[in-house]
Amino acid sequence: MQITKRLPDTELEIMKVIWANPSPISTNGIKEILERERPWNTAPLQTLLNRLIDRGFLAAGKDGKRKTYVPLVDEESYLAAENKSFLERLNNNSVTKLVASLYNSNSITEDDLEDLRRFISDHTEG
Repeated sequence: MQITKRLPDTELEIMKVIWANPSPISTNGIKEILERERPWNTAPLQTLLNRLIDRGFLAAGKDGKRKTYVPLVDEESYLAAENKSFLERLNNNSVTKLVASLYNSNSITEDDLEDLRRFISDHTEG
């Protein structure tokens, strides 16, 4: 599936829970995990889950009386699409511009840069 739509923050928060846990996961299971951060009401959560189904991110099933969900889009594919879009929209497709912006704003550390050096070295010929 090609990802063409960016998820709103709240829907992304729900997808992160679903991606991080074994599938299928029930509405109550999702709610319990989300409530570690803040209270959630079941009705709005159900509305957001239905939106994720409509957008093609989730499939719903039943386990007895419980409604369950499985992801149709994996986290890696979504993040790759989001990162590509972010790089294109805000950094003119320049990784160097992105890293320089992060560095100049003190958003990355020397340790982060060293990790990046290692990554580049490991994935190229040096």
